[in-house]
Amino acid sequence: QGKGKYPKQVFFIIGNEFCERFSFYGMRTVLILYARNFLSFDDDTSTSIFHAFTMLAYFFPLVGGILADSYWGKYKTIAYLSIVYVIGHVMKTIAAIPFIPGNTTHIVLSMIGLLLIAMGTGGIKPCVSSFGGDQFKLHQTVYLSQFFSMFYFAINSGALISKFITPMFRADLDCYPGHVGPKYDECYAVAFGVPGFLMLLAVGFFFAGTKYYNRVPLQSNVFWKLCKCVYSALRNKWKRRGQKGEEHWWEHWVDYADALVSRSGSIRWIAWMLWGQGSRWTLQALQLDGTWGSFYMKPDQMDVVNPLLIISLIPLFEVTLYPLLRHYKINFSPIRKMTVGLLLAGLSFVFAAALQFAIDAGKTPLPSNNQFSVRVINLSPFKLQISRLGNHECSVSQISGRTFVSVDQNDQLSFDYTGCNGNYVTIQTNATSGNVIDVFISGDDASDVVSKVPTSKPENGKSSVTFITPYDVKDLHVNVSDHDVTIKANERSKPVQVQSGSVQSLAPTCVNLLYEGSVDVGVGGVYTVVLIADQNDVRSLETSQGALIDMNPNNINIAWMLPQYFVITVGEVFLSITGLEFSYTQAPPSMKSVMTRWLLTVSMGSVIVLVIAKSKMIARQAHEFLFFAALIGVATIIFALLAR
Repeated sequence: QGKGKYPKQVFFIIGNEFCERFSFYGMRTVLILYARNFLSFDDDTSTSIFHAFTMLAYFFPLVGGILADSYWGKYKTIAYLSIVYVIGHVMKTIAAIPFIPGNTTHIVLSMIGLLLIAMGTGGIKPCVSSFGGDQFKLHQTVYLSQFFSMFYFAINSGALISKFITPMFRADLDCYPGHVGPKYDECYAVAFGVPGFLMLLAVGFFFAGTKYYNRVPLQSNVFWKLCKCVYSALRNKWKRRGQKGEEHWWEHWVDYADALVSRSGSIRWIAWMLWGQGSRWTLQALQLDGTWGSFYMKPDQMDVVNPLLIISLIPLFEVTLYPLLRHYKINFSPIRKMTVGLLLAGLSFVFAAALQFAIDAGKTPLPSNNQFSVRVINLSPFKLQISRLGNHECSVSQISGRTFVSVDQNDQLSFDYTGCNGNYVTIQTNATSGNVIDVFISGDDASDVVSKVPTSKPENGKSSVTFITPYDVKDLHVNVSDHDVTIKANERSKPVQVQSGSVQSLAPTCVNLLYEGSVDVGVGGVYTVVLIADQNDVRSLETSQGALIDMNPNNINIAWMLPQYFVITVGEVFLSITGLEFSYTQAPPSMKSVMTRWLLTVSMGSVIVLVIAKSKMIARQAHEFLFFAALIGVATIIFALLAR
């Protein structure tokens, strides 16, 4: 039970796994934002790309397992496919260089790179852990169990570091000074290049231990036996199609390789279907306030909580929970661990749904595709009566009174109001479906302004502010948070992104000071500041509460995601380590790699998410989370029944 010399060559394997997991998770952490912001795909398509990649990454373990157990052996499979892995990283890094012309070129290079990475990471995934297990002698069961704990610790240490620093490479580095545009705003080339270098380092670790490894010779061609088994089974079923019997359906007609079937029949298919569907959680984090004191947690950094908790909970459970259960003679068997893990995974999606309901409640309502919205802001010193706004009638008080009306789509919407001097005024909005239009009514001494409201929220922890004035002025220059803004008459200025909080010293850069003041802005909020003058020509930043709110800020802190991360991580500790060791120790000697086919269930889960995202069968994200929770519940019941 653990006696004998400890095989020190496993530390080369653990070092390889640490670097490889850094490489994989670092790249995958920023992948969905890369598809969304750099390749210009929408949320659903970006989610589909993320899960298509995940599906392939967890499908290729089947291919890698067959190659390792039937043809190349584990060592050669890891060596060959690691080189493919590195080539994929190189192509992915090149694809993220913005100077390469043509978005199609970026997309093609990215997809080829992702395919090669999926082949590499998926192909070696079932081999590395089982190759490490091969370094131990049969009686070293305690050492073997400790190895799998260290192995999983290395996985999550690499994931922890990469998930924390890779988003910094993406968002904080100014890689292209002097260049402006969506592809230059973030540094994806470095965010992909650093993980690529770590994969190269992983290959170096693996080859460094070559002369020390214990390589188990191939015992038989499992894939060829499987083909013979299927052929024989189909032939016998056809021969005996008219017979009846009490045997199990497969025992009724299988006679070839009977021993092979009986040896692997005790291996339960792990029902790990929807684990780790992190793309939607990253998009959820975009809708939250990531401010933690003076530190801002980037949306793709939030996933660092998972490996951080794992490397904390693994030793904690080993020295507290498990000994306590053994002391009270509570049988917490591997099957029970995995069942509890699945239940906790489902519960985490219930928590995610509850949080999403709270987020949705605070969102600014936007028109549907067959509608548009009109917001009327009265800048005059009088109450104005609007006699026709589509089919609506309303009144708008001075400044603080404004109305937000959704109307059915028309070619052109006009509305009437009575001006201060009693004149009848008609305004054409020229609105189009899906848009929000601001109408600033200034009275008789200034022009009425019709302007499209910006509805794109900043996602970098900042706020967006635009300026507008109804007066016929030549270019008005405003300085706000070190940004110079030019305001033209009757036009909304370009948006300026500022840090949340109180934005001070809104004043022109010219000598004559016309406006000065401050506005309070929140993370992710979109605001309009209106520059007006009152009856005594006293100029001010006129707002109801500092600024007109075009899009509500993110009022819920990202810390509210911690409960769902904690619950799913506890479940992962119960399920993943147990499943990893269970699949190795229970597999026949000739199938140590291919029996990690339980990883295919992650691929199946990604297929489900991909189909749901592209079909848009569930309109609300909160309902989608509940759907995931229900699926995990069904998977848990099936798993528990199969495990009896």
